Amino acid sequence: MNLDFFRDEYYGNSASAYVLAAAYFLAIVWAFLASRRLAARRAPALASDLLGQVRPLELAVVALDVAARSLELPHRFETTLRAAAVLVVAWRAVGLLSALAAYAIRKTVLTDPADRGSLDAAQAATMAARALIWAGTALFVLSNLGFNVSSMLAGLGIGGVAVALAAQAVLADFFAAIAIHLDKPFVIGDSIQVGDMGGAVERIGVKTTRVRSDNGELLVYPNSMLTTARIQNFRRLRERRAVVTFSVPLDTPGTVLRRIPEQARAIASAQKDVRFERAHLAVLGDSGLKFEFVFFVTDPTYAAFMDRRQAVLIALLDSLQADGISFATPKTTVVLKRADAA
Repeated sequence: MNLDFFRDEYYGNSASAYVLAAAYFLAIVWAFLASRRLAARRAPALASDLLGQVRPLELAVVALDVAARSLELPHRFETTLRAAAVLVVAWRAVGLLSALAAYAIRKTVLTDPADRGSLDAAQAATMAARALIWAGTALFVLSNLGFNVSSMLAGLGIGGVAVALAAQAVLADFFAAIAIHLDKPFVIGDSIQVGDMGGAVERIGVKTTRVRSDNGELLVYPNSMLTTARIQNFRRLRERRAVVTFSVPLDTPGTVLRRIPEQARAIASAQKDVRFERAHLAVLGDSGLKFEFVFFVTDPTYAAFMDRRQAVLIALLDSLQADGISFATPKTTVVLKRADAA
């Protein structure tokens, strides 16, 4: 084999340099194709989908740029090839990063595709992520093409601060919406109360959350308010607690007083969806002996709670009246004092 061929120079490079560059090119292409086949065989669908987005021409341009760096080429050709590779990498990076951002947002925010509020928040977050990706990619391209991006970064920083200050409330509500979707203190359909107002959640938007009150009016809350307020979520109740207090006369015999807690226990245990907690003589008052009767209704709906509470109270009244026990009533003593004659 004539080794002089490898020493001959063509356009400023030896034949061996061209062979080495070709080997680099083929190695890069082979490594990428092998990675894509391995991802399609073993990795999750996301990895294979991302690698499958890379087109053959894009792969060829990048591999050619890497391989050509070992050669001495005309400046104009080298600059053009470098610019083409940068643009290809930037374009594909935008696509891959946008796909990853959309996938991560769908997994964290869009847990229920039928939830319109979650869908709106996911779309808004995806648009914001894509805007940041495009901005970063544009700066990357300009920097690699030889432009000075320092002044641009300074201008973007000042402009970003101005925009952030102008849209402070909107941004606060937007990030609060993302926090609500991630943390899920409530979802659409939950019955919540914020302060002294509340109702059923109808929509969780990008800026506001809409709640339909029990009276029918629509309550609109800024999302930033809901992330700082104390929220009562009634739909997630497993049971409701009821406390009943009543008083009997001071002269009620001790045998009757001992029987009252057992009567309360029997009444609560006989009711459906009612769990007895306790019944005690709690206070020795001036006008009566005060009992405290506590039970839980295991059906968390408010209508069921009121039905069971009413049934327990009526049964308690019937039981006490059957034993001849009356309720104590406050007594007021009026003392009349005759004024002395002048």
